Amino acid sequence: MSLPDSAIPTLTLDVRSRRSERRLGALALLGVAAAAMLLPIPPLSAALFCVSAAAVVGSGLWWQGWLGGADRLTAVSWLSDGSWLLATATRTNIPATLSADSRIGSRWVWLRWHTPGSRPRSRSMLILKGDVLPAELRRLNARLRLESVSLCALAGA
Repeated sequence: MSLPDSAIPTLTLDVRSRRSERRLGALALLGVAAAAMLLPIPPLSAALFCVSAAAVVGSGLWWQGWLGGADRLTAVSWLSDGSWLLATATRTNIPATLSADSRIGSRWVWLRWHTPGSRPRSRSMLILKGDVLPAELRRLNARLRLESVSLCALAGA
């Protein structure tokens, strides 16, 4: 998925210090607890619902690496051939392809990847303005926008 006949260098982002995912994960867990308190059910049932729903939401966020763990992404590299290399906290490099579900905003990027292999799965990452260096976010935004324009041109041709 790279631009034809272009010499675009590899773009590597250090994403270890992104706080937005952890904050949104904690907010989701608080939302589950608030929803349990608002349900018109007995207190014991509300407590059981809160614990089980928080466990499901928490394990899903943990599995995606949003709340930490060995699968938390620490670096992402967009290689010059258009493929991606995702580095986890255990220093494992995972080849990936960017999904069309990815979204770009002026101050945020929502990236989704598909990882092939024996355990194929989808990975996601939310990068907000303060999570990476401003120059890196601008470079990523520009390259993603160029990539989407070239793909639209190829689809329309």
